[in-house]
Amino acid sequence: MNAPRRNLSQQQQTFFDNLRSGDWQLPPGIRNLGIRPQDWLKEVHYGYTRYEWPNTGDRDINTERVFGGWIAGFSDHIVSMTMASALEDGEWFTTTELQTRIFRPVPHGLISIEGRLVSRGRSTGFVEADWRDEKGRHLARISAAKAIRKLDELPNPVG
Repeated sequence: MNAPRRNLSQQQQTFFDNLRSGDWQLPPGIRNLGIRPQDWLKEVHYGYTRYEWPNTGDRDINTERVFGGWIAGFSDHIVSMTMASALEDGEWFTTTELQTRIFRPVPHGLISIEGRLVSRGRSTGFVEADWRDEKGRHLARISAAKAIRKLDELPNPVG
């Protein structure tokens, strides 16, 4: 039995090198939300990402309560990068479904978010992400379905 793949494809290695160095031109939706993958993405390998977000309260809707829409937006980026880590050269994807479950308010402090590939087929992928606070409490779970396509089927997918 073959060991699970742990390496990124060449295309994805280049993409993540550019993302982490800040050389990737952030799309307006990511930039406008204030998402900083070049600072917050701490680990990536095939089917896995780990982010650390220093929550200072600048995204609160109320004291010590992060706006749920921002959680969903940031999470869409995280599960998307997790899916990106599992692509082959010549592939990209689009989100077809995103579900956000918030179990408790997201407090200030360092928030760890781990994305993982649950299932990957020829044309679909399913990914999840879990948010945890500094005490290890489970704050949120995000699930997403992704449609995997050839690069030339999607307009300007990788910037």
